[in-house]
Amino acid sequence: MIFRSRPAPADFTAALIDGPWSHRFVAARGLRFHAAMSGPEEGRLVVLLHGLPQHWWAMRHPLTALGAAGYRVAAVDLRGCGASDKPPEGYTLPMLARDVAGVIAALGRRSAVVVGQGVGGQVAWTMASRAPQALDAIVALACHHPGSLLPKRRVFTSPRAIGQVATLRSPRWARRLLPDPSFMSALLTTWVADPAVIDPVLAARYAEAMRIPYAPVKSAQVLRWATRPLLSAAHARFVRSVRMAAPVPVLQIQGDSDPVLRWRATRSGFLGGADYRFELLSAVGHLPTEEDGEFVSDLILEWLAERHLTP
Repeated sequence: MIFRSRPAPADFTAALIDGPWSHRFVAARGLRFHAAMSGPEEGRLVVLLHGLPQHWWAMRHPLTALGAAGYRVAAVDLRGCGASDKPPEGYTLPMLARDVAGVIAALGRRSAVVVGQGVGGQVAWTMASRAPQALDAIVALACHHPGSLLPKRRVFTSPRAIGQVATLRSPRWARRLLPDPSFMSALLTTWVADPAVIDPVLAARYAEAMRIPYAPVKSAQVLRWATRPLLSAAHARFVRSVRMAAPVPVLQIQGDSDPVLRWRATRSGFLGGADYRFELLSAVGHLPTEEDGEFVSDLILEWLAERHLTP
């Protein structure tokens, strides 16, 4: 395999993409977190959490749609990602869940609807056991519940998907590959139902954010913890805790053409109880907000209205 020379490093402003939103930095838990904000200050707070190897920009469609509907929306960069701080430690789902609760408080709110895609969805689910007071409801996209006891080989669709995740879990390979626009484009096009939705400009934006120092390595640390098997007593305790969390309204959205996760293996009513809704999107892969962001946003708005979680 031939590798190109590494792209030059970028600073955190590489993640501050212009658009119909504002950029804000908030202090929480001793760190500085970046959020792209939209909607009126007085609206009900909705927090959007990206997956990997992306950053807040993956949630740009619901960011604008929910903001236009009157919600106060914050698309947050997780610890270690985008323009948020990248400390040496703390890249576990419990720590990330507490981070999000801290951001909600820093934004002057007691609670929020939390929408997460991929690892962001697992963070949202984890909040139900680590910061339940900060949750109004959960929307989880393209992810399996962190309390799933299925072997990982049964959650992933194919050996290729397992190999891709294994590569991205490695700090060495993540640091070398993720800043490369060609690799990023090749990766994302294999994760969607229609490769045409991943154009070179989109892939280049994600690759540029991975040129921010430490971003690829920290993304790998997050993914390594989120996809780890039950190897330790501490992790087993975590799985028990997220499975036993108090019920909270849950909307789970999966694509029927997801090339990474088997949608049947992701279906989970652990937290929703009687208020759990599962939506399977036709001809959508592993990146719903990229592939059909408008429909996903409409679905979230409809579901929130049904639960009287209005702006």
